[in-house]
Amino acid sequence: MNRAHVISVKLLERTNEPQVDPGYDVATERHVEMRLSSGSVLTGAVRVYRPPGRDRLSYYARLPDIFRYVESPEGVFVVNRAHIVDLRETQA
Repeated sequence: MNRAHVISVKLLERTNEPQVDPGYDVATERHVEMRLSSGSVLTGAVRVYRPPGRDRLSYYARLPDIFRYVESPEGVFVVNRAHIVDLRETQA
């Protein structure tokens, strides 16, 4: 499977995987609505690993990581940033 064609994947096991990232506990949590190129919409929380003042969602959108975690009530998703069409912050 070509990684570039993967839009999103729901983790069935190791749902605490995002919490293993260094800095998870101190990263800014942002609640988002994310529209993907498939037309699906994910709502949940993302972590912005940036210093205070540079932890806005716009900085998150420009990070070089290809795959990003989205933690939602439905589970943990890994999303390919190339397939994010719209990203907006929501209320928790």
